[in-house]
Amino acid sequence: MNTPDPDIMRKFMGTLEASYNDLGPVGCCDLIDHRLLSPDPLISELVFSMLVWESSIEHALRAVETIEAKLIDLNELRVCTPEELVSIFPARYPRSLERCQRLISILNTIFANENHLSLAHLREKSKREVVDYFSAIEGLPPFVSSRIILLGLGWHAFPIDEWLTKMLAKENITDPSLDIAQQTLRMERMVRATDALRYYTLIEHWASELRHTKTGANASKSKSTQANPTQKGAS
Repeated sequence: MNTPDPDIMRKFMGTLEASYNDLGPVGCCDLIDHRLLSPDPLISELVFSMLVWESSIEHALRAVETIEAKLIDLNELRVCTPEELVSIFPARYPRSLERCQRLISILNTIFANENHLSLAHLREKSKREVVDYFSAIEGLPPFVSSRIILLGLGWHAFPIDEWLTKMLAKENITDPSLDIAQQTLRMERMVRATDALRYYTLIEHWASELRHTKTGANASKSKSTQANPTQKGAS
């Protein structure tokens, strides 16, 4: 597993700092009142991170509003069918059915393990024990466990998913030929513990802008096609 030149990463992060350094943290507790999801901030971070996974902060914030408005609590969410949960999610949510299937399964696994929805006991464990605990939860993406470890517990981790991998590969930082577990280890080796929170925060803000730009470009293209029915591919 090759490690990229750290100078490439430092130069890229310097560019991001010039644009996004004033935008603030991206943890659940930093962006919303975590009690909208759960009294336990670690459960809130897990759910919020599942909403961010292969998506964006903006999508996640809209989904939290929907969950808070339409469900009593996360216990009601975990007994929904995936299809029921999809129906209350914002329209066109990325990977909506898969996300709902995973989220319901994950919450039910935690409930079965702990007899309630709480991860508070993880604060008393070592990082190795926490990693093993999360690894045993089927369907939990490495991105989500890394966000909980970094943002919820304050330990060294680097959240990465397929979307971030694809975008960072264009900057010669990630290697899209690796699977996400390998990519996660690679990023943790490349980024020092003292830099991980700052680097990840900046990258999330950068990725959110990329998603917004891409969404806007796609919307403009769709309107252009509708306005020009003689365009190639139009019927």
